[in-house]
Amino acid sequence: MRSPRSRALERDAAVEHVELIPGMPDDVAVDCLARVPHGSHRAMRRVCRGWRSAAATPAFAMARAEAGANEDLVYLLQFANPAAAAAAAEEAKEDGDAPANSPAYGVAVYNVTTGEWRREKAAPPVPMFAQCAAVGTRLAVLGGWDPETFEPVADVHVLDASTGVWRSAPPMRSARSFFACAEAGGRIYVAGGHDKHKNALKTAEAYDAVADAWDPLPDMSEERDECDGMATVAGDRFLAVSGYRTARQGGFERDAEWFDPAARAWRRLDRVRAPPSAAHVVVRGRVWCIEGAAVMEWLGSRGGWREVGPSPPGLKAGTARAVCVGGGERVVVTGAIEDSDGGSGRHALWVFDVKTKNWTVVRPPPEFAGFAFSVAAVRI
Repeated sequence: MRSPRSRALERDAAVEHVELIPGMPDDVAVDCLARVPHGSHRAMRRVCRGWRSAAATPAFAMARAEAGANEDLVYLLQFANPAAAAAAAEEAKEDGDAPANSPAYGVAVYNVTTGEWRREKAAPPVPMFAQCAAVGTRLAVLGGWDPETFEPVADVHVLDASTGVWRSAPPMRSARSFFACAEAGGRIYVAGGHDKHKNALKTAEAYDAVADAWDPLPDMSEERDECDGMATVAGDRFLAVSGYRTARQGGFERDAEWFDPAARAWRRLDRVRAPPSAAHVVVRGRVWCIEGAAVMEWLGSRGGWREVGPSPPGLKAGTARAVCVGGGERVVVTGAIEDSDGGSGRHALWVFDVKTKNWTVVRPPPEFAGFAFSVAAVRI
């Protein structure tokens, strides 16, 4: 007599395969689905179980790459634009609608490939001055200030950009804000910043998105508040640039430390810091500094800095944040637009073509024209 398990296996084997698209081989169907714009992926996954499963496979990602359908998304942790929020509330009032709630600090998304803007509406409440970093298609939002107590938090939330699903992740071991943060070697590193007493920190830790766990790292040799974070030349080592000690508020150092994962130790680099208000980004393994009259590239302690291109036209000094997209093809900078009196009004984006050395100015819709404190990029 056959067991229930045997009968169940026979029934499963007898179930006829359901084609993804009737009359079309599945590999061709996947190639078709891969060309659907990312903005429609959520709706596409809802069509049927087969499409939802297909969109989660490595073959789907490979088909998008082969078809040239990849899209570069820049995530901005951004303060709301008060003027735009007031205008939207007034418009809603005139239409008889209740004004929509707009968080003071939230997640905006700019699609570099299509030029579209949107708000990440499914995101959890984002602490003020939180940082973000991406590994693969995962975006992590970390730390920042509690908007009510103005004290640093250790909260971490992770978005799978390929599915649009957010989840809570294990918190950092130390609550911190204004810290260095970047992805290196497949892990997200955080270092420095300050605690609730405004004491500069030298503690550091690394988040493994696959294991969903934190690895406590040795302390840096120096306290570093308001330091910058980036990957080193090989892309597998984390670099904490400049910052200042508790006793030297605002006295930015001109050195850096990088973490050696093999030795589990920090190494110092001297004379790395450019102007304190500069934005740093790693482009094809090289550290770039965006500030002043030109974009500069770091050639090492002996080579110093060299110019690689002009600075973003109209960018107000001290307001820039930068991220590399497209595997090093472009650099996206966000910052304030300097007016004729030397002040600043709305914020904008500048996209730098690494090959042609040309900048393109992107003026976002008013509701996305607020100050962006942290940026990260994901390729879908």
